[in-house]
Amino acid sequence: MEYLNVNFLGSEIMVINHDGEPYVAMRTVVDGMGLDWKSQFVKIKQRFKSTVVEITTVANDNRNRSMLCLPLRKLFGWLMTINPNKVASHKRQTIIRYQNECDDALWQYWTNGIANREKILQEMELLKKQQAESEARGSAAGKALNQRKLEKRQLEMQLDAINQLDLFKQID
Repeated sequence: MEYLNVNFLGSEIMVINHDGEPYVAMRTVVDGMGLDWKSQFVKIKQRFKSTVVEITTVANDNRNRSMLCLPLRKLFGWLMTINPNKVASHKRQTIIRYQNECDDALWQYWTNGIANREKILQEMELLKKQQAESEARGSAAGKALNQRKLEKRQLEMQLDAINQLDLFKQID
């Protein structure tokens, strides 16, 4: 059985050639993301029951292991079922980035009939840049608003202090 270890989301995962198609040993993915294997095992078996297989191969410890495997082409579908808030914190932004890329690729395919990864990544970078610029403008506007509120409070306090002096009381 042919297999290779591949870097995915900063962790090593096992990809196995099974009947001429690449399959992913899902425990390596789940553990690498810091997720609970038992709950993911159940979810994978239920959601992907028509494509998931158990493959016996030699694991990293040189022992025969039966591994729950998903076709690589289905990995991104499973990835979309992951709640980023339940992922190890150091993986969270990566999961969100991959999920966004999957969303964008699917949208490109549906709307244009083709999904070009490079174009999608360029669009994502442009959107990130626009978002950063918008946040900077919002931050500047927020600071100006806070400054105005502070000035208003100071002026009101000064006015109140003057009013307390009864300087403007009319004498009959």
